[in-house]
Amino acid sequence: MGNSNTQPKTDEPHPLADSWGHNRSRRASTKIYNASLSKLFEKLELTADEGNAHPGELSRVTFENVFHGPLHKFGKLMYSIMINGTAKERITREQFTKSGREVLKKFDEKDQQEYYFRLFSGGNNTLNKADALQMVEIAYALTLSASKIPYCKDERDEKVFESIVTSMFGIETELTLEAFESWLKWNCPHFFCGVHNWVFSILTGSTLPSELETAPVPQLEGFVEGRYLVTMGMLWVLSATIPTSFTRTPTGEASSNNPLLNSYNLIMKLARLTRCQSWSLLYSSSQHGQSLNRFTHHVTSYSGPTMTFLSFEGRNLYCIAADCGWRESTSLFGGPDCMLIQLSPVYRVVQAGENMLLWNEYSRDLPKGIQVGKGDQNKVIFLPQDFDQIEHYGVSCTLHKIEVWGCGGATAKEAQIQQKQWENKDTQRHQSRKLNLDLDGNWQENPDKKLLEWGGIGTSHAQR
Repeated sequence: MGNSNTQPKTDEPHPLADSWGHNRSRRASTKIYNASLSKLFEKLELTADEGNAHPGELSRVTFENVFHGPLHKFGKLMYSIMINGTAKERITREQFTKSGREVLKKFDEKDQQEYYFRLFSGGNNTLNKADALQMVEIAYALTLSASKIPYCKDERDEKVFESIVTSMFGIETELTLEAFESWLKWNCPHFFCGVHNWVFSILTGSTLPSELETAPVPQLEGFVEGRYLVTMGMLWVLSATIPTSFTRTPTGEASSNNPLLNSYNLIMKLARLTRCQSWSLLYSSSQHGQSLNRFTHHVTSYSGPTMTFLSFEGRNLYCIAADCGWRESTSLFGGPDCMLIQLSPVYRVVQAGENMLLWNEYSRDLPKGIQVGKGDQNKVIFLPQDFDQIEHYGVSCTLHKIEVWGCGGATAKEAQIQQKQWENKDTQRHQSRKLNLDLDGNWQENPDKKLLEWGGIGTSHAQR
């Protein structure tokens, strides 16, 4: 599907690579990792309440106490996995460094999924619903922290987090690693991206969790304050699901001789929450009015990818991720990155791939409105042109709200503005021409009359 993104294992040599050079690079990475982890261990020792009575060792309490708020439970889980699930109350510098190196070498997302599944399950072979919900909430909190965004959550986020867990388990009460990986592959392949980004930043930066700075991101404040249909929690899980075509990737990222920096850049390529700040609100039924006319006015002429959110009866919330602009057509359109995602009451990718969208306004051979789904047999959503009802699998429901976000960055938005300005000028030009014709009053001298007559068209009542 369009959102698959399998990263190569960076700790494996290329078949044609020089083995000595590769081994030297690995030794350099290990040396840098050891230095960073050792420095972090020393900083952790300094946080002990009554000094460290056991130099070279760190108590469980000291380790866990540096994790605050929603991250406190993660600190407990991290300590447990670092001591291999034993009951030890202290961890040595050597154990800490070894465990840290193991995490830092996990660049492949499949390896990360296995590691964090084991962490959140407490070392068990299965995950229960309570642990899964905790995993979702912590993953969200860590992603915000790694993105330097202040923590925020409202009741709508809680509902979406519950929807994610419901989707993972279905009717089951426990989830195996294999079932979890299968769910991630289709529904949320980059779920642990923000988690690993945060862990990598802490371990390699020799930084305590409390030392990570956060600052409001002006472009994301509306999501934080709950002004939109989309919340920050929804934005997070969607950013871990949708293809990279919906997030703007900074260009010109230079490589470095520092293996630590190159490793960080590799991880950052998948950390995309902050890149959603390039999104722009094109249409909101709450702000602009809920009608096809207003939708058309605000959405057309935008050629970049869009995210369209539909809220309707039955706690349903859907997202139409279109990798192209909306346009009127009598045939299905949409590229390989298109997705139809249900956020509530169950979070899941319903369909993905080409030719999922249809918007008919004029053809009498097709229903007038917007259709989402791969053909009539797989149609999931149909939005009639009156914009007050929506058909969900053929069942009519009351439509509550619509939002459309442009994901093409400033360039796509500016192109839409320029196109709209040209269309307005063209309309005014035609209206002015008609107005001048009406006000002229001297039809006999009008040049248009001569042109019509030269074409053999009668222009007077006597000739008709």
